[in-house]
Amino acid sequence: MQIRRWRLTGASIGLALLVLMGTMPVAEGASTGGNGLRISPVRTDVTIAPGKTQTVVINVTNVTDSTASLQAIVNDFVANPNESGEPAILLNPTQYASSHSLKRFVSPISNFTLKPDQEKAVNVNITIPKNAAGGGYYGAVRFLPAGAITTGPNQNVSLAGSVGSLILVKVPGNIVDKLSIASFDARSNDRSGTFFTHSKNIDAVVRFQNEGNIQEQPFGKILLKNRSGKTLASYEINNTTPPGNVLPDSIRKFSIPLKKLSSFGEYKLEGNFGYGSGGQLLSASTTFYVIPLWLILLFVAVVILLGFLVFGLPKLIRKYNDRVIRKAGRR
Repeated sequence: MQIRRWRLTGASIGLALLVLMGTMPVAEGASTGGNGLRISPVRTDVTIAPGKTQTVVINVTNVTDSTASLQAIVNDFVANPNESGEPAILLNPTQYASSHSLKRFVSPISNFTLKPDQEKAVNVNITIPKNAAGGGYYGAVRFLPAGAITTGPNQNVSLAGSVGSLILVKVPGNIVDKLSIASFDARSNDRSGTFFTHSKNIDAVVRFQNEGNIQEQPFGKILLKNRSGKTLASYEINNTTPPGNVLPDSIRKFSIPLKKLSSFGEYKLEGNFGYGSGGQLLSASTTFYVIPLWLILLFVAVVILLGFLVFGLPKLIRKYNDRVIRKAGRR
């Protein structure tokens, strides 16, 4: 479905940026949402040494039948608190990320005009200062109609009408790779638990916490085993193109829908993961049970029945015998 020229909702750009973070696969050069522009690549990972300048090329194509005057806006972003991997864009033109800011290293980009079906290679020049600390720096380059954002008192910081490309830079130096597993469990409707009453919509969820200074792309497998130790299924995590990042000072969760589950059983999840330039390893395991509700109710009924047979019935028998004896004594 086509949308007229530059009219977009915030939801469209939110979806586009979700794609950019690697939360779902996307073909390079694909349109980012019916907004009249096609961006390629949607994400760039690059290494730049301190004191060096490097150019990242972003191809922008006008896929409408109208001439478009465009501006490029550079924004920092941070990890979203919902742990989904969706970037939280810092929209204020004067705002910078408190750490890992790429925006301050990017040279201004001139406005440009695209005729219908015209493509332009936009050069994004990134200069890393000589004294820059080693680690990760990241930002988003957004393209939107010229004049849509100003820096005056009535500045407009809306996401509407823009599409963008993410740039993640690694600066060599004192790189700290420090990823840990914040939690590893089974969940249904994003609620963790040990006991489930059905085998539908159960996910294996691993949450990685990045305490280092560089973005990490964890990888690995989760094995699903039954009570006897037999492997029922094997699942890869973060195998999208491009893979998702866990940003420094954040937690990101990866969810894997579990198959091969029966309506009753004990299951074990074993996760073995890797990350970092040195191939650091992490592992975790957890056990959960699938017990149907009818079986739980049956078990409760049996317990109640046994309790009655052990405690209630003897008491009733004694009361009955006492009543019989009292009646017999009055004759």
